[in-house]
Amino acid sequence: MKSKTLRPLALMSSIAFLAFSLVACDKQENAAIPNNVQMVVDTGPGGGSDLFAREIVKIAQQAHVLDQNWPVLSKPQGGGLAAMNFLNEHANDPNYISAFTSKWVSTGFTAGNKAATTVDKLTVIAMLADEQQLVAVPAKSPYNTFADFIADAKKHPGQLVQVGGAYQSVDNLAALQIQKNTGTSWKYLSFADGGPRITALLRGDAQMMIGAQNDFSEQVAAGQLKIIGVLSSDRNKKFPNVSTLIEQGVPMNGVPDELQFRGIAAPPGVKPETIAWYQNIFSKLVKSPEWEKYMAEEGDRTQYVTGDALKQKMSSYTTDIKQLVTLLKEKN
Repeated sequence: MKSKTLRPLALMSSIAFLAFSLVACDKQENAAIPNNVQMVVDTGPGGGSDLFAREIVKIAQQAHVLDQNWPVLSKPQGGGLAAMNFLNEHANDPNYISAFTSKWVSTGFTAGNKAATTVDKLTVIAMLADEQQLVAVPAKSPYNTFADFIADAKKHPGQLVQVGGAYQSVDNLAALQIQKNTGTSWKYLSFADGGPRITALLRGDAQMMIGAQNDFSEQVAAGQLKIIGVLSSDRNKKFPNVSTLIEQGVPMNGVPDELQFRGIAAPPGVKPETIAWYQNIFSKLVKSPEWEKYMAEEGDRTQYVTGDALKQKMSSYTTDIKQLVTLLKEKN
């Protein structure tokens, strides 16, 4: 009699435990799915990463890939340091991602103890685009190719000036490697924002600038600047008559072909379900006509890379940048 009474109770207890377990598992899975996403960027409003992040949200909504609004949170201090540290402070949180650039890799090597967080500690979700780098000079410059600039730099060592961003930015790092390869040297004039860089170039404070297509398009169209070289193995689609530095005979060993790229990173420790959720969105985004149009306008190339291939690419790029940072430390 006693055993017959216990059997239904035991069965009910088992059912209750199973139901509780299923609810608990469901809650854990739901906790891994983002529900209030914010995009962290390393520039202020109107900066490159800020515009890129906002364009991602806009295009994803237009392509019906995203039905939410992702606010953009600016952490501009330290060339990526503040943004990386912010992500680290929100470890395991699925609701924060960052539109990062390859500059974050070099920042981690040059910041010393200030770099509490580096890219390798974050969860890199996807590489989205390769931002092809071009060489621009004033329209009236005597240089028609970058090889012309190199020849003049050899005649006037340490006298010519390149204008650009932070000293650890890829444009300066690439230039240092090219100087080493060609036995030349020139100065580097640093400005935080793009406007003063263009102004310095136009008024003759600098003779040359390395940047993305959208950095120069307006001034080229206005006849103020001209493009004299492409830092890539492929020519630029908007300026197909401009030869690459390799075609001009400029030795490019030690300079990564994909010098500047943009991707998406999340805090450390996010779950595989979180990564898969974001990758599902971005894999659809980069296939949309709206994205293709945006890439063409910016002069960028879609490079959607995830998983092991992304880990390998990041590792190879980090090795190259680490060597370039050595040149920066030697010069300073």
